[in-house]
Amino acid sequence: LSTMVNAASTPTVGASGTITFNGTISADSCVVHSDGPGTAGGNLTYNLGTVPVSALGTEANPSGGGTLTALPTDLNLSVECGSAATTVELKLTPTAVSGKGIAVSGGATNVQIMLVDTRSNTPAPLDFTSGSATLTGAISGGSSSIPLKAYYTHTSSGTATAGPANATVAYTLSYN
Repeated sequence: LSTMVNAASTPTVGASGTITFNGTISADSCVVHSDGPGTAGGNLTYNLGTVPVSALGTEANPSGGGTLTALPTDLNLSVECGSAATTVELKLTPTAVSGKGIAVSGGATNVQIMLVDTRSNTPAPLDFTSGSATLTGAISGGSSSIPLKAYYTHTSSGTATAGPANATVAYTLSYN
């Protein structure tokens, strides 16, 4: 009887494993966060999804111009800096430029990505003609918000064709 009581009170192990923590401590005095799904360290990843060629806008009008309305991908960037900072500059430098936009690779042709600054009542596409674009924002309470929208658009070179359309943009933060 004694062995039956002990056997009944011993818990059964259902699973076991390891919890791993990874990270790096940096000397950076500013960081960028995003509510996007792919944020790891200082790297941000956004999925622009599948967009029909007929929905592509233009450099001047990234959100429209096609027979369908182009749906943007929101890049709600939150910048955090030390409490003494009053302004922040976010410099964006694409790996490759296409007209005023960000060149894509992967198979789609005559397609680019346009980023639109939505902080004002008149949203403005960023112009990467010089190779980079810089946004300035006020810092209040140690943080600043820089909301952007990303659109696939036609380039000015010709008819867009379907295929994968991927791009990379490096960013640098500086503050005063």
